[in-house]
Amino acid sequence: MAVNEKSSSLRLASLQTESRNVRSSNIDIVSTLEMCRIINSEDRHVAEDVGRCIHDIAAAIDQIADRVREGGRLIYIGAGTSGRLGILDASEIPPTFSAPHSQFVGIMAGGDIAIRKSVENAEDSPSRAEEDLTSLDPPLSRLDSLIGIATSGRTPYVLGGLSHAKSLGVLTIGICCVKPSEMEGKCDHLIECVVGSEVVTGSTRLKAGTATKLILNMLSTGVMIRIGKTYGNLMVDVKPSNMKLQDRAIRIFRTVLPEATLSDLQIDDLFKACQYNVKLAIVVEHHKCTVPEATTLLDHNGGVLKLALRTPVITSESSSAPAQTPATKESLVVCIDAGGTKCKAVIANRDGIIGQGESGPCNFATLGHDLALSALENAVISALSDIANSSIVTPVLPPEKPIFAGVWIGGAGLDRAADLASIRPRIASLLNLLDDKALIVTNDATLLSSAIIASQHSNSNQSNISSCVVLITGTGAFAHSYILPTNKDSSLPIPFERSSGWGYLLGDEGSAFAIGRDAIRAALDRRDCGHEPTSLDLAILNHFGCKTVKELLSAIYLDAPPFLKDGQNPSIVDADPKLRIAGVCRLVFSHAFPSSSSVTQDQQAMEMIQRSASSAAVSVIPLINNNNRKVDPATSVLVFGGALAQIDQYRNMIVDALRARGHVFARLECVRNAAEVGVGVLVRDFLA
Repeated sequence: MAVNEKSSSLRLASLQTESRNVRSSNIDIVSTLEMCRIINSEDRHVAEDVGRCIHDIAAAIDQIADRVREGGRLIYIGAGTSGRLGILDASEIPPTFSAPHSQFVGIMAGGDIAIRKSVENAEDSPSRAEEDLTSLDPPLSRLDSLIGIATSGRTPYVLGGLSHAKSLGVLTIGICCVKPSEMEGKCDHLIECVVGSEVVTGSTRLKAGTATKLILNMLSTGVMIRIGKTYGNLMVDVKPSNMKLQDRAIRIFRTVLPEATLSDLQIDDLFKACQYNVKLAIVVEHHKCTVPEATTLLDHNGGVLKLALRTPVITSESSSAPAQTPATKESLVVCIDAGGTKCKAVIANRDGIIGQGESGPCNFATLGHDLALSALENAVISALSDIANSSIVTPVLPPEKPIFAGVWIGGAGLDRAADLASIRPRIASLLNLLDDKALIVTNDATLLSSAIIASQHSNSNQSNISSCVVLITGTGAFAHSYILPTNKDSSLPIPFERSSGWGYLLGDEGSAFAIGRDAIRAALDRRDCGHEPTSLDLAILNHFGCKTVKELLSAIYLDAPPFLKDGQNPSIVDADPKLRIAGVCRLVFSHAFPSSSSVTQDQQAMEMIQRSASSAAVSVIPLINNNNRKVDPATSVLVFGGALAQIDQYRNMIVDALRARGHVFARLECVRNAAEVGVGVLVRDFLA
C-alpha cells in the first residue's frame, strides 16, 4: 500500500461513521425480533441528531429561498447513497410544488447509470464534478445554490464540486455525518449531523442515509414554504395530474375558501380555465376577477397566496399608480426594537403612542429568522392588546385588513443584504403590508440615531450639529457614526462608519457579556489559586445553580442548564450561553454599587465595570480619529443605547474616559426606549 493510500485509510477509519457499534456487535446471532429491535433503537435517535443541526439548516433555507425566488437553481451532487438521495429529492420537488424541472437538478458521480448500478472509482475524482457542473446549461451563476452530500465529509467528487461552485460565487451547502470534516471551509453552510456508528459497520445507507434524507426533506420543503408554495400547510401549488391529486386540489380549494358554493364540476372547470393552477383558481374565485388580473395579483405578491387574497385587485389603471396606504384617522404606525435580550413594539396614531408591548430575545443574527420573527410577532400582538380602544384593531397577526401605514424594525444583524432579502417579505406578510415603501428595516444603531432627528425638531439650538455617534452597550457592544441629512425632507441620518461589534466569540468588549465573562473568569481564577470564593463568586454560583466553582464550567457549556427542573424546557435566555453569561452582569453591578450603605463595595467588581466602560469608550475613538472617516465631536452628538447605557454610573464612566483622551461631544443623548423615539419619526413621515 502506498503511503498516501495508507494515511487515507487511517483517516477513514477514524470517522464516526466507520467506528464499530458495540450495541450491535452480536446482531448476527440474536433472534430476528431482537435484531429488528436493535436497528429500530438506533434509528430512533436520528431525528434528535438532525435536531441539533436545526439552526444551520434554517440559515441555509433562508439563503437558498432568496435565490430560488429569483429563478436560481438548486443543484445536488453526491456519490453512492448520498447521490441517489440528492437525485430523489430533486425529482420530487417539481410534481409536489409545481416547480420547473430545470430548477432542481440532481447530479451523481458516475452519471445516471450509477443510480441503479455502482460505478467504481467515480467518486474519487474531484475534477469529474467540475466537468459535470461545467456542462450544465445554462452555466452556473450566483443565483444558483449547490448542495454537496458526502456522509464521510471527504468524498473527492463532492469536495471538488463544492470548491468549483464556491469559486463562481454559487451558494454552497455541505451535508455530512461526521465532525470535524474536510468540508469545513469549502462551503457557505455546513450541516454536520453526527449519527455515530452504524448497526452494520460502515453501512452509511442506514442511520446516515436516514439523517441525510431528513435534512434534504427539510431543506427543500422549507425553501418551497418560504417562497409561497404553501398556504399554511396546504400544498396549494400542487398539479392535479391524477385522480388522487385532483381530489386533493378540490379539498384544498374548499379549505382555503370555505364560503365558496361551487360544485366539484364547477371547481374543475375553473381549474381548466386557470391551466390547472390551483393557487390562481383560488384567487380568481376569491376576488371574482379575471385570470389575467389574478395572475398580476399573484406576481405582485411574489406568488404568496395569503398576500394575494388580502390585496385588492390590480387593474390596468391602478397598477401604474404607486400603492398608497390610506392615512385615515385610524391609521397606525409601529416601531419595533428587536433587541438581543428583549423585543419592544410601540404603536402610535396621529395623536401619539397608544400601545406598547414586549417579548423575549429577537436577535436575527444569532437566533435565526424563525425564532426572531416569532418574538417580533409576540411583541406586536402585545402592543395591539395594550391599545385601550379595542374597536380600532383586534390583536391578531396577520390582521384581516391592513392597519399599519408605516413600520420600522431596528435590530442587530438587520443590515445584511441576505438577511433583508429573506426577512422583508415575511414581515410584510405577517403585518399585512400592501406597500413595500411602508416597511423600514435597519440595524439597531440607525434606530437609535433617530433620536437626533427628534431632538432637532424640539431643540432650536441645533444648527451646529452635523453628525452623531451611536454607542450601544447592551448584551453586545458596538459604535456607529452617522451624518445628519442636509435635506429637511429626509428622515434618517446617513450611516457613515462602524467600529467594534465583532460578536461575543471575538470579544464584544464594553458589553454585558464581557462584564459577565470577566466575573466568571475571576471566580475560576480564585478557585484555581485555592482562594476562598467572594460574595460575588457565590452569587454567580447561585445564578447558574451550582454548589461549587468546580461545577461552573459544566453549567456554562451545557445545552440544558442545571438550574432547570427535570422535563422543563429552557427558554431562549436559559439555552443561549451568551445570554446566560450576560445575565451575570447585573450581579457585578449590584456588588459594585450596593443598594445598602451597610454592605461593603466589591472593589474588584468596580474595577471590572471601569475596564468595560474604558473599552466602550475606546470603540468610539476610531470613528473620530481616523482621517478617512472622521466626525468632529465638537459638532456631534453621542447617543447612548442599550441596557448598560441606562445606568448613570456606567454612562458617566464612558464620558470620563473619552474626556480623559481629549474627546468632548457637543451633546449627549441617552435613549431609554428606542422604539418610542423611532415611532415619532414614523408618525411624522406616514401620518402627517
